[in-house]
Amino acid sequence: MSRSFAAPLDAVDEVRTSADGITATKRIVATDPYLAGHYPGFPIYPGVFTVETVHQAARRAVEASRGPDVRVELAAVRSVRFKAPLLPGDLLTVSCQLRDDPDDPRRVRVVADCRRGDGAASAKVTLELRVRSGATHA
Repeated sequence: MSRSFAAPLDAVDEVRTSADGITATKRIVATDPYLAGHYPGFPIYPGVFTVETVHQAARRAVEASRGPDVRVELAAVRSVRFKAPLLPGDLLTVSCQLRDDPDDPRRVRVVADCRRGDGAASAKVTLELRVRSGATHA
């Protein structure tokens, strides 16, 4: 059966949790279909995909830590600063700090430092997530 919509982007290869936060990786693969059009002749990992890598990694970590009945969604992109392109063959490493909002336990702030495999900073991303549990996510 064919779909009438694009398959979701799997923007995370691996997520590791530590006392300092989470670290996620995503290998930028030259044959991935989205690279052909961004940009022809000089493909780069789209900036919005870097934001999605941060979002997916943080969402997985929060859902895993809070239990099976929890769902997490993106509430806001607070800031994004792109510093260097990610090219085919690069390994994107995202180090995230997750902080609960002291005024609203349903909110989590994510501050992410994104780096290429050569250690160069590629982006700085700050997101706000909304946490839903039980009947509130129906």
